[in-house]
Amino acid sequence: MRKHTRLIALVSVGVASAIALAGCSSSGGTASSTSPSASATQAAFNTAVNGVVRPSTKQGGTLNVGALSDCDSWDPARTYYANCWVMQRLITRTLLAFRPVPGSDGSLLSPDLATANPTVSADGRTWTFTMHTGVKFQDGTTITTKDIKYGLERLWATDVINGGPTSYYLCLLDTCNASGAPQYPGPYKSKTGQPMINGKPSIDTPSATQIVFHLARPFSDFAYLMALPASAPIPQAKDTGNTYTNHPVSSGPFMISGYNATSYIHFVRNPYWSQATDAIRHPLVNAINLQFFSNAQDLDKRLQNGIIDFETDGGVLPTFLAQIIASPTLMANADNPVTGFTRYFAVMQTVKPLNNIECRKAVFYALDKKALRIIRGGQYGGDIATTMMPSIIPGSDVSYNPYPNGADSTGDLTAAKQALAKCGQPKGFTTNLAYSNQGLGPQLFASVQNSLARVGITVNAKPASASNYYSTFIGSPANVVKQNIGLAIAGWGADFPSGYGFYNSIANGNSILPVGNSNYPSLNDSKVNALLNGFEHLTDPATRAATAGQIDKQVMANAVYLPYQFDKTMFYRSPRTTNMYLQAGLGSYYDIVNAGVTQ
Repeated sequence: MRKHTRLIALVSVGVASAIALAGCSSSGGTASSTSPSASATQAAFNTAVNGVVRPSTKQGGTLNVGALSDCDSWDPARTYYANCWVMQRLITRTLLAFRPVPGSDGSLLSPDLATANPTVSADGRTWTFTMHTGVKFQDGTTITTKDIKYGLERLWATDVINGGPTSYYLCLLDTCNASGAPQYPGPYKSKTGQPMINGKPSIDTPSATQIVFHLARPFSDFAYLMALPASAPIPQAKDTGNTYTNHPVSSGPFMISGYNATSYIHFVRNPYWSQATDAIRHPLVNAINLQFFSNAQDLDKRLQNGIIDFETDGGVLPTFLAQIIASPTLMANADNPVTGFTRYFAVMQTVKPLNNIECRKAVFYALDKKALRIIRGGQYGGDIATTMMPSIIPGSDVSYNPYPNGADSTGDLTAAKQALAKCGQPKGFTTNLAYSNQGLGPQLFASVQNSLARVGITVNAKPASASNYYSTFIGSPANVVKQNIGLAIAGWGADFPSGYGFYNSIANGNSILPVGNSNYPSLNDSKVNALLNGFEHLTDPATRAATAGQIDKQVMANAVYLPYQFDKTMFYRSPRTTNMYLQAGLGSYYDIVNAGVTQ
């Protein structure tokens, strides 16, 4: 999952999803909107990490929130920003969902549109769900399992629907050829076709409330796919293809009442949503106004002055951070969770001279990670990273350091110059660095430019808009080559809590897409691919963890992912907000759908 301006703070789950689900509720019942820690009614620093700040059931009011830019998409099939998956809880429902509680239990799944946990066949290939009756879209139309099936079928239309976590579904629910191309082209090109496994439909809807998935192979993490926004129901009659993002049809408690991609999006209550069928969402406010700011300092000032209740896409900038740290009053309304994201640079092997691994290693050795950490808030921004996979993923070894860059992490210039000599560039070379032109992007660029210049590597700027930075700028392999992008600033967290959920989208050669690509350096290592493809079938926790560790080391051996920080974020919440907690399963952002305000 992409870090927008900054997924997942995950509990260490190393078992099959079906087992994890069974552990939530023996009957597939409901999840409470509070937790054992919710008795902490007084605001205090980091209270929302493991508890609920000012628990409330008081209805009414308007929540005013801010972000630095629009979401990558409001189409649930296309969005891939972590903060936007949180926003999707307002307007979309899925068969399963992450629990609405703080702490590590927020990384567990509970039924949402489903009435109970799925029934799974002994061979792990058949998953059966029963859906609630009486659930409706915002126009009053009843939602059936056919809407869920259609929503999923859209994923195969990769020329129209792109940018989301598509790669998980295509060859799992359809027959693919040796090169990984599915047979089904999607509902726009094939009006009567559908994804097939062994000549039979892979998604059966025997009734309006029952849906059965027949997988091409056992996939132990399948339950998590049914909790991603990409699995939300879509009414075929209202689907407008690549413009669906402008007017998505809500199945959640809110619906969009106004939208301008450059300035705002407004949500009001969906009159056809019913609490009786929804154990995940317990909405309190009548409306939510999300305003987009081009100036991050302006957003922070409005947050500090109480005009904005909290930021939906990131933490505060260093100026406000320093004020928070210095003020006990401000600290009482702040949270600094470990997010489970890794901050890193994609080092593009498709762009010369970085197609030479020794040139890539020179960048690794020369980078001043300490300076980058200071820019990102020092101890409040996270810890220096020497490998990609964060500690919250079972199998991670955060002490692994294949490219040491000095005892103080400011760079090993001698090792960098030796690598430059080996790659035939003893005096250095010139390359371009891509970054989002909002937030800390310009500062991070300047730091990298300075640190690499010490060994003769000249770095030029390639800024892009935050709203399309990941999807079409560095997310297009062709554009990476066209723009001669050698380095790109990025952040990543697991789509779901396993080594596969962390790495498949960014390191599997079969996941490379022409647009909306997350494997930015186009890594296609046969050893990495084999480890990831084999991971799908593993259920033993120890074996899963060991395999995840192997994947991490093999990815790092390619020198295309340069991690510099394991992410923490400083969030600030207005004193007037209620029922505030950080949702671990969705990147440790505030669970906006259940937030309230005092009157």
